[in-house]
Amino acid sequence: MRPPPPLGQSFFARWTSRIAVFSVGILATAILLHRLFGLPSPVAFNLAVLAFAGAALSLLFALFATVGIWRTGRPGTPRIVFAMLVSLGLLAWPLIYLPQYESLPKINDVTTDAVNPPAFVAIAKLRAKGANAVAYRGAAFAKAQSAAYPDIKAIELNRTVDEAFEVASDAVRHLKLNVVGQDAPDLKNGRPGTIEIMDRSLILGIYDDLVIRVSGDEESARIDVRSASRYGSFDLGSNAEHVRQLLKDIVVRMESVIPAEHTKGAAKGKDDVKEEQQRNRRPRRLRR
Repeated sequence: MRPPPPLGQSFFARWTSRIAVFSVGILATAILLHRLFGLPSPVAFNLAVLAFAGAALSLLFALFATVGIWRTGRPGTPRIVFAMLVSLGLLAWPLIYLPQYESLPKINDVTTDAVNPPAFVAIAKLRAKGANAVAYRGAAFAKAQSAAYPDIKAIELNRTVDEAFEVASDAVRHLKLNVVGQDAPDLKNGRPGTIEIMDRSLILGIYDDLVIRVSGDEESARIDVRSASRYGSFDLGSNAEHVRQLLKDIVVRMESVIPAEHTKGAAKGKDDVKEEQQRNRRPRRLRR
């Protein structure tokens, strides 16, 4: 009596590796097209979700295939191991951001002035259908920001608004940011100066929009900064970092250009006590 023919790989064993490779291909294609060829962000986000869902399905198929191999002795173990490694690696990417998602506020708009935030004008024309509205979300965002980022404050200084605007412009040039709109302050009409900036993340090409507002008169000035995500309902802290970086660079520019003037309201760090002592010894030095 002839022995029965050996069993081939099961359906689940064959498809678990195929789905894993296909999911990686979808994600890589979405990133490439979005970053380099202008694929709309909502489409890229949907493709990324599809890729992660595919990775989860591949793991499910790998589980079924493993049970089949255990029961019947079918071949396909290398496929299953490969699929699990690829799928777990793919899913690890969003999972590493889970602690940030849990700990940071669910906001996508950060500003130094929650009562009268700087407005997006030129940026508003760049926001396509499906993008977030440019209007600030109000009290809910302000409360969440105040609790999570109490260090984010406006900069105030005893210089003319034109001088403050030049310092802010110099900081933007130093950071090599992509300016999409800029208006100098108009003292005669009481109009503040604004600088609108478009920023993209290096790898994914995700858009964040920023605006700097410089208001004041011939004796004092105030610099406000706002950063908002163009897409998505939360930002994992990226907008707060944008605002901090701009405020920090503006203060550095001020310290080099206007060392004798007194400012207040910028983000304070761990050296507040030391800075207070320095200010007591040199009361007219610029401070954050």
